Amino acid sequence: MKTFNKTLIAAATLTTFGLAAAPAAVALDASASIATSYLWRGTELGTGEAALAVDLSDSMGAVSYGLWVSSGDEGSTEYDLYASYGGSVGAVGYSVGYAKYEYSSNAVSQVSDYIYGLSYGPASVTIYDNTANDDEYTVVGYEAGAYSFAYGEHDGGANDGLTHFDVSYAVNDSLSLTVSDSDDNDTIVVASYTLPF
Repeated sequence: MKTFNKTLIAAATLTTFGLAAAPAAVALDASASIATSYLWRGTELGTGEAALAVDLSDSMGAVSYGLWVSSGDEGSTEYDLYASYGGSVGAVGYSVGYAKYEYSSNAVSQVSDYIYGLSYGPASVTIYDNTANDDEYTVVGYEAGAYSFAYGEHDGGANDGLTHFDVSYAVNDSLSLTVSDSDDNDTIVVASYTLPF
């Protein structure tokens, strides 16, 4: 695993938001996971082989940020940098964020999303807006104990009009199972195991 400079990324993120904090205040959460395949917005990416991922994240007040690294997307290593600002007004939660998806292979396009989310109790709506490609992805979610449900729809871009419906079950804090039914794929079943470190 590559060495990761926590202070540098935290400082870059905080500078972007115009905030300042001492590097000693940064203590990243970290986890590693393995999934039977890379499922992304209802589509199985890559070759259908197991995907390994590492997630490093932190938050300071209402600002959250992190780095997610994964294998499994068409043989390319993926590096996602993300940051968001969130809070609530009464019972309604909100978040505004940005994610940049980088790939080690030039064969995969580099993309980014502006992310807008609202939630009320167990229900949520999140919009991923890729203005560069005139592509928008909306997902409506609902949490019910160990189960979660998600309906996603693409608007614009190469996947225009495609929809999917996912049902996930958290067996425990580490193991989860997802069944995804999409317009353009057969039903996909993915098992993933996550371990904090």
